[in-house]
Amino acid sequence: MRKKILVLTFVIWFVSFVAGQSLTVRQIMAEPSIAGMRPVSERISPDGRWVAFLWNAEGKSPGNLYVVSTSDGKARLLVDAEKNYEERSTSVESSLNYGLVVRDDFVKAREKNLSGIEFSPDSKKILFVQNGDVYVVDIETSVLKRITRTQGVETQARWLNDTTVIFSSGGNFFALDLEKGSLVQITKEANPSAFLTITGGVANKDGKLFAYVLSDGSRQRALIVPNYLGEFVQAPTFRRGWTEQKVLVARTDGSLDKPFEIKLPKPEGNSYIRGIKWASDDKSLIVDRIDRDTKRRQIFLVKDVGEKNEKTILVEEEVDEKWIAPLSRIVEPHPKDLSKILFASEKDGFNHLYLASIDFDKGQAGKIQLTRGNWEVDWAKWINGDSIIYSSTEENTAEREFYLLNLNLKTLGIERKTKVATSGKGMKINPQLSESESNRVLLYSFSTWKTPTELYSIMLFCPKDVVCSSVKLTNSVPTQFLQRKWNEPKFVDIPTRDGKFVKSKIYLPADFDPAKKYPMVIFIHGAGYLQNTINGWNNYYREFMFNQLLTERGYVVLDIDYRGSAGYGRDWRTDVYGFLGGKDYEDHLDAIDFMVKNYSVDPKRVGVYGGSYGGFLSAMLVMRSPDKIACAAALRPVFDWKNYFYSSPIYTTERLGYPDKNPEAYKRSSPIAYAENLQKPLLILHGLLDDNVHAQDSIQLIEKLIRLEKTEFFEAMLYPSENHGFQRPTSWADEYERILIFFEKHLK
Repeated sequence: MRKKILVLTFVIWFVSFVAGQSLTVRQIMAEPSIAGMRPVSERISPDGRWVAFLWNAEGKSPGNLYVVSTSDGKARLLVDAEKNYEERSTSVESSLNYGLVVRDDFVKAREKNLSGIEFSPDSKKILFVQNGDVYVVDIETSVLKRITRTQGVETQARWLNDTTVIFSSGGNFFALDLEKGSLVQITKEANPSAFLTITGGVANKDGKLFAYVLSDGSRQRALIVPNYLGEFVQAPTFRRGWTEQKVLVARTDGSLDKPFEIKLPKPEGNSYIRGIKWASDDKSLIVDRIDRDTKRRQIFLVKDVGEKNEKTILVEEEVDEKWIAPLSRIVEPHPKDLSKILFASEKDGFNHLYLASIDFDKGQAGKIQLTRGNWEVDWAKWINGDSIIYSSTEENTAEREFYLLNLNLKTLGIERKTKVATSGKGMKINPQLSESESNRVLLYSFSTWKTPTELYSIMLFCPKDVVCSSVKLTNSVPTQFLQRKWNEPKFVDIPTRDGKFVKSKIYLPADFDPAKKYPMVIFIHGAGYLQNTINGWNNYYREFMFNQLLTERGYVVLDIDYRGSAGYGRDWRTDVYGFLGGKDYEDHLDAIDFMVKNYSVDPKRVGVYGGSYGGFLSAMLVMRSPDKIACAAALRPVFDWKNYFYSSPIYTTERLGYPDKNPEAYKRSSPIAYAENLQKPLLILHGLLDDNVHAQDSIQLIEKLIRLEKTEFFEAMLYPSENHGFQRPTSWADEYERILIFFEKHLK
């Protein structure tokens, strides 16, 4: 095996892909990707010496298990997923040898994927799950053992200690001692037939206690997602809606007949548990809960769980009249001091770090703010009792950097805050920190707008006279991709009608001539809360390359972080409250006017496309502004928000409240309510297996447009094998070739 095992060597397939050649949709969407395969599911070992990740040198599934040294970046293959795979049973296909093969090579390859990578506490072994069974591999010897072989499916496997593994089977958790061969059932409450499920299981440090959330979903609604691919139509049912939740604690030796129930104050209105963590004393629990229909956040410390002197203390309470920020999930117990908890909050308008100090005699906590400014913290961890490491947008909203914050103000000669000396400017995300105090290593992903994500590590505290520097751990991008000349986006702040500025990216044709008039395509990112005006790589890499293709064909392309997008503070995030398609819609209209005025865009040839929330906004724009939008492609879109309330009630309640209490907010936010206004072409594309934004949305709009006799203004394509996020290259290619043809027809 060659030393440079991570260098991609696509030979024949990539011969035609050289610098300067025009892209095609099939090239962009193919597997293996012209951008290579990203290392995924990375984990750093507790001692900081190793990083494990999944990757395949051929650029396609299944991903193999690799380990790489954080000191020198040398990697080696640990488990070949293809060779290790053992099929449980052979699926019976139709005896007739024609028609659709449901379980084709594409499906079979993904069935062989590994998941759930976890290092043992001593950093000597790694466990993973493949095909519903748990495996353990020794890092030094590469000896591989299969530790479960059952008719059921094991999930959520992790280490309890160096010799014991816990996993979920049939919804309940079990502990398996690898040396003794003994099996103990830890939880007993899960019951799929009664809709009782267990989530969020976490063991304390000594492995003796296991905390988990028991959810009662009996009052949830059934969401049926028909599957038309097989010989007979199937109708899997997904339960969605609010649940009743309890936090329980069991002993991992199985000695309790009944678990301890954590005594929290009764929630007000609908609620959910965001997180549970063990405190430094290994017997107290921190619980982060949202209630009051997503408007109140409470952090509790439950001291001495299950003992006679158990006491619940309210550490923090925060109320937002709109909804609690997702970034405030940061909650970190002090590594040694039970009385101190680090947490994040948007209470001053931006997500910042706070330190709570608990007075156990008074049963209350005082708080101090540790960071402040018009920027956001998006990750934080304790380094030791005196220092914190965090990631933020302090220097640039389009990039991320790491900082060390010293809390011991008595220390002389040490700056209170220092920037971690990672190399390069771009997006440094997905951080993980080793546990060893003697070898604090930071693992992170790094990318720029034109260089896909690679894994890096850096020692935070180096020996005297040694400069800490980043070590590149992976090299997964094909040379041909890096050699290609991409059109660099212009990062521009676009003014809005209410005096704010929208962070935006503009792509221009290579031969852009201000004296000419150009058609423009706007790409609208999804989720509503994502951020895409970044100097980095993300899940929209296909759209990045498609936008490049559009510039090659003479289009100007615009991509904005409209109102609601992440990275810009509380007001920007919540400006969509009560009206989705309100200020976020106006931001796009203002951006169009800006582009017409400053970048030679023809106002009569503006098209839009986007998926999920981006599909929703595309439809809103074309239905409500036919004078601004010439055509729109809506991928897996929300067309009626009351449908999405039944699918994802937390997301929808946060932004619109409840359909029965706020019917006008739902009506004005739903494109289907504007269907009669459709005067310009709309292309609808949706996966039939979508269990997030159900295909019901598109089907209902299609029917309404038919009844309104809007045949000339819409066309549609449904994808029988695809969920919300498409998987098959052929589906991606079909979808985007239709979008390209659509734009060429209506904008050229």
